[in-house]
Amino acid sequence: MDKKSEHIYTGLKIKKMNKAYRKAIRKSSISKSVIPNENNDWWIYEKVIKFFIRIILLISTPRAVWQNKSKTDELIDRTYSKFNAKDSVFVSISLAFYFLISFVPILTIVVFLMNLLPETFSKTFINEIMHRIIPGAENVLSLNFKTGFSKSANYTAIAFLLITSTWIGSSGWGRFIYLQNYVYKHESLGNFFLNRLRGFFIVIGISLYIFIMALFYVSFFNYINPKISTNTGKNIFFYISFDIYLFIFLYIGFILIYKLTPSFKNPLTSVLPGVLITTLPNLVFISVFGHLISNGNYYKNYGIVGAFIYLALFVSSLSYFIFLGIIINEAYYKTYYSSYTTAKRNFWIIKV
Repeated sequence: MDKKSEHIYTGLKIKKMNKAYRKAIRKSSISKSVIPNENNDWWIYEKVIKFFIRIILLISTPRAVWQNKSKTDELIDRTYSKFNAKDSVFVSISLAFYFLISFVPILTIVVFLMNLLPETFSKTFINEIMHRIIPGAENVLSLNFKTGFSKSANYTAIAFLLITSTWIGSSGWGRFIYLQNYVYKHESLGNFFLNRLRGFFIVIGISLYIFIMALFYVSFFNYINPKISTNTGKNIFFYISFDIYLFIFLYIGFILIYKLTPSFKNPLTSVLPGVLITTLPNLVFISVFGHLISNGNYYKNYGIVGAFIYLALFVSSLSYFIFLGIIINEAYYKTYYSSYTTAKRNFWIIKV
C-alpha cells in the first residue's frame, strides 16, 4: 500500500488516531487559525498546586482514603483540571460580585440585632472587634435613628429595612446554590425563584449565625478585657483569642454552608476538604490584612471609599476560595462516593 494513502483507524487505536488527526490539522490550510487546547502551564506551577491540594486532602480526609493510590491520583488530577479550567476565573469573579451585594445586607442585619442588646454589646462589637477587621468600621457601621418618630414607626422602619436588605442579599446566595448544582452536574440547577427564596433563608441563617457567634465572643471579651491593664496586653489578648475563635467560627460556618445549601444530598465528610481549604486562606486574610490596614492610616487617607475597596478585596478572596472549596468537594464526592447526585426534597416534597 502506498505510504501516502489515508488510513482508517478504529477506536482501539486511540493514540494513532490522535496522532494522525494532529498531523492532518498541521497540513491543512486552516492550521494557523486553530488554537490547540493544550496545557501550557509551567510544570513547576502544576507541581506546586497539586502539592498544596495533596496536603489539604491529607489533613482533612481519613487515612484509609490514601491507601488507594490510583483513587488519590484521580482525585488530585480531577481537582487540578477543574481548578485550572479557563472558566474558573470568570465564575469566581461573578460570584464575588453577588457576594459583595449580599455582604452589606448581612452586616446590616447583624448590627441591627446587636443594637437590640445593651449598648455595651454593640459598642464592643463595632469599636473593638469590627474596627480591627474593617478599616473605619466604627464610622461605616454606626447607625443612628432619629427619635422624633413613635416606637411603632421605628420598629416598622427597621422591619422594612431588614426584609428588603435580606431580599437583596438573597440574589448572591441564590447564585451560589446554582453554582454548586452546576459544578456537581446535578440533574436540576433549580429555577430562579426557588433559588432566590432559598437564598433569602440562607441570608437569614448566616446573619443569625454571625450574630450568635459574635455574641459569645463579645461576652467573653467584655469579661476578660477590663482585667488587663496595659494596651499592649489588651492587643495581644485580642489577636490571640480572636484568631482562635475566628478559626472555629469560619470552620463551623463553612461546614454549614457546604452541607446545607446545595439542592442535593452530600455526606458531612464529603465537604470537609473544601471547608479546610476555604477556612485557612480566609483566616490569614482577615487576621493579617485586617490587622495591617486597621492599624495604619488606610481609612484616614481613603475614607469610606477605602473601606468599601477593602470589602471588595475581601469578598473577592472569599469567593475565590469558596469556589475552590466547591471544586475540591465535587472531586472528592465523585471519586469516593458517587458519580451522580441525589436531589433533596423541600417542604412540599418536591425535588429541587
